[in-house]
Amino acid sequence: MLNAVFCATSWECSHALKIKEYKFEKICAEPFEAWRNRTKVVVITGMGLVAASSAFAWAAENFKFGEALNVGAAGLVRAGKGRGKIRLGESFKISSVSCLEPYNERVFKLARSGKTLVSSSRIVSTAEEREYAGKFGELVDMEGYALASLAEVYGKKISMVKMVTDFSPDCDIFANIIKLSEKFAPVRELWT
Repeated sequence: MLNAVFCATSWECSHALKIKEYKFEKICAEPFEAWRNRTKVVVITGMGLVAASSAFAWAAENFKFGEALNVGAAGLVRAGKGRGKIRLGESFKISSVSCLEPYNERVFKLARSGKTLVSSSRIVSTAEEREYAGKFGELVDMEGYALASLAEVYGKKISMVKMVTDFSPDCDIFANIIKLSEKFAPVRELWT
């Protein structure tokens, strides 16, 4: 059965898409970039809650997929003792995802174990913003909550794997996302 993999940017999956053994072919450029092999369709959502929800709805309407997976970058929001436990470049399954935005108090339970994720509609970069986000989750992204919400609407099981790509405004998040792509590419179960 076909499963869907959602990434916010093509940087997050660029190395996997180039591995000849995975046999990905680009099948769509608009309104969202999509690649497909025998078992997976990879959809680039774009960054943010609105882009992610739009891409999920588009994919659910255009591809008959069973389960969904979100692979991508996340920032570390918990300073102090949490910072010693989670390091740049580590990847984690996500157990639950919540939203930083007002009037989105729901928490989606995704797995029995893993790290907690909070999604925001904007970049969480200052120490104050990270401290506030840390009240809701250990990691922060900009798409997870929307993807979990739409997965429920469409009756799809979703799981998430996030890699810590930043922990301060001084990080080179773009270089770290490229490293993320290199690290995730050889993980066959994500792509085949």
